[in-house]
Amino acid sequence: MNNDKISLDELVSLRNKNPEEMLNAVQNKLSDDKKSELFRILGDKKALEELLKSEQAQKLMKKFGNNG
Repeated sequence: MNNDKISLDELVSLRNKNPEEMLNAVQNKLSDDKKSELFRILGDKKALEELLKSEQAQKLMKKFGNNG
């Protein structure tokens, strides 16, 4: 069973993939419950905006924008 954990390094390693490949890689690490939660958030504009404003999301976006 999946452990529902994705490390920052794993996410950063996906930054050169297209969005579909990224989503597939993330989905493969999640349980069915977590997948449902992910798609609920992605489909809810307000929830997605809140997620993107979070400290963790801001750090991740900075890391993705960094070349190193």
